[in-house]
Amino acid sequence: MNNAEEEDKPECFVGAEFSEGFVAMLSQVKYFLNEIDDMEAMFADKLVFQGSNDGNTYTDLHTSDSNTHEGWNYIRWEEAADQPKFRFYRFKSVGGSCKLNEVKFQGVEVLDEDSSTKQCPVKLIVGGAAPIDLNADVTYDGDLTPVLESITPRHGTVKGGDSVTFQGAGFSQVTGEYTILIDGFACAVTSANANSVTCTTAKRPGLHATSLHMYINGKGKVSTKDHVFTYVNMWSDSETWGGDFAPVDGEMVHLPAGMNLFVDIDRSPVLRAVLVEGQLIFAPNSDPNHQRFFDAYYIFINGGSMEVGTEEHPYTSKITFTMHGNQYDPFLPIYGNKVIGVRNGVLDMHGVKRNPTWTVISKSTEVGDNKLTLARAVDW
Repeated sequence: MNNAEEEDKPECFVGAEFSEGFVAMLSQVKYFLNEIDDMEAMFADKLVFQGSNDGNTYTDLHTSDSNTHEGWNYIRWEEAADQPKFRFYRFKSVGGSCKLNEVKFQGVEVLDEDSSTKQCPVKLIVGGAAPIDLNADVTYDGDLTPVLESITPRHGTVKGGDSVTFQGAGFSQVTGEYTILIDGFACAVTSANANSVTCTTAKRPGLHATSLHMYINGKGKVSTKDHVFTYVNMWSDSETWGGDFAPVDGEMVHLPAGMNLFVDIDRSPVLRAVLVEGQLIFAPNSDPNHQRFFDAYYIFINGGSMEVGTEEHPYTSKITFTMHGNQYDPFLPIYGNKVIGVRNGVLDMHGVKRNPTWTVISKSTEVGDNKLTLARAVDW
């Protein structure tokens, strides 16, 4: 494409808008590209990610380069001080393409203010009538809000009896002022101070969605910041399998919604299929050299989640997944065989961070050569 053709091609935009008075503070943006004939010609130096607070004047935040590829492309801001804060975001392309199959934002939507307090006018709405201004304000004060920062441990058995410590700020030192519900079941408080509270979990029978509710008398609800304690069934516990034998080679495992299966065995049987509608959890061993193996023909995450380390809690020991099968085995529609498939679910895999994450060979390597010539190192 010559310069004249590029200038004649109109700009195109793909964007997002957040609530008035708020900004989105982003830690990551990812966009998915597929079925592009010439990736570099369509996107390199042509696709720009921008932010704006008025919807008119935009600031360039990232420009795609020759590393743009099919699949997920990532834009990350590791440090909170570097994270952009805008109400409007968009991808702008000039002389290129806006054919983005999917875009996902990761971050928080916050008030566009530095103050820890906020006054909000009170209005009364009766039926379908117009709002009545009561000429009064309610003041929200962040300094009065208890905040949860971490939970130790993150998992405990459905049998209950586990001691769990919640750490944060603005807590009460009086144990009787707490109400802590995990999956709707009361966790009995045993000790507390201004920065932490410890409770003992109750038994949790049946299937329940994972949830956490913390309330302190006189202080209100605790801001949990999406931290949760997860009740789990341990793979090694015979009660997980109804008091029967654990699965063996060739069998199928089904995790219904509300069930969280914690894999605490070092080597699984070769399972025919694993259907995950609840949670399948692999947690690292304290020994970084510990090796775990998991074997299956199919793993299908259908509305559930599979966790092999998270961004905040990466998998720090070793694990090997082996998918079995051959070209003649039945295909799952769309997904194929010998596969980990995800449908409306989450596959979360985070290990020890590596830098750089990948690189490019700039010169052909012949048989007998003992050196590689690299163009550049790239971090995602």
